[in-house]
Amino acid sequence: MTMEVLVLNALSLTLPTLPKLPVLPDLPTLPNLPNLPNPLAQEHASAAPSSVAWNALTPHLPRLASSGPGFAVVPDFLSPDDVRLLKEDFNALKAEGAFKVAGVGDSSTNRVADEVRKCEQSFLFPRVQYGAGGHPGARSFLYDTIDGLRDACTRGTGEPLDAILTEGLYAAYPNGGYYRRHVDSYANTPQALRKFSFLLYCNEGWEESDGGCLRIHTDGGGEVAPIGVEPSYVDVQPKAGTLVLFRSDVPHEVLNTAAQRLAVVGWLNAPPEGQSERRGLIMKLGAAFVVLSGVKTVVGGLLGGGAKGN
Repeated sequence: MTMEVLVLNALSLTLPTLPKLPVLPDLPTLPNLPNLPNPLAQEHASAAPSSVAWNALTPHLPRLASSGPGFAVVPDFLSPDDVRLLKEDFNALKAEGAFKVAGVGDSSTNRVADEVRKCEQSFLFPRVQYGAGGHPGARSFLYDTIDGLRDACTRGTGEPLDAILTEGLYAAYPNGGYYRRHVDSYANTPQALRKFSFLLYCNEGWEESDGGCLRIHTDGGGEVAPIGVEPSYVDVQPKAGTLVLFRSDVPHEVLNTAAQRLAVVGWLNAPPEGQSERRGLIMKLGAAFVVLSGVKTVVGGLLGGGAKGN
């Protein structure tokens, strides 16, 4: 039998008849759903404080100049909603076990010293290590706010400030906490790069009996009070939403607390001096390092000084 005959026979085969499928009923029409907010988008959406807050800050910036008193206090810089958002970040970090007992001294010899400081802290910088923890929306808001503070200080004082070397952390003082008189900037160390210190208070419902005021010393001394000079200081109440900015060489302390005291604490650093090649290397190392003390140690080595940690 030829191939042509086989093909013709195959085409002539009768296929079996398939059963009819049942007819499905029409599906009911679903009502139009309302446009619900995307919780993930809300979680990551953030904005720095309002223009009203920034406008309130502007007149205070000349006080930070070397010819001024060296500090500025801006009540209600953060709104109540801003404060609650930051406390969500704080609570998330607390649940993650991110808070550690704060120490004092050099980064290489950092130690707990209860006679000087009683506090816990959770680092927020460098962002490459700490940016992913806590509450994402709150953290984005906080970073935007700190970036804005840095830019505002540069505009208001003329001091150039380095974005990569910005430092910051949450400081949580327990009932009975304190931090004795000190300065944040030391000559001939990497801490000399610190130009401005800042605090953002998150203590809702704070009362005078809660203690924990920031005492800014104005007696002309440094880390130690000058001998034979009458005490002179300004006490700042750590009320929720208050922003404090001061030059990092201004002596200050945290008075004894009688309730938990929470603040965002940080330092705005000047760019390191030196040749452009060294400057470029420092910038690259600052972006790549994931340990805050590591950045300060490298900067110190490149500048020829020791590493200090606050």
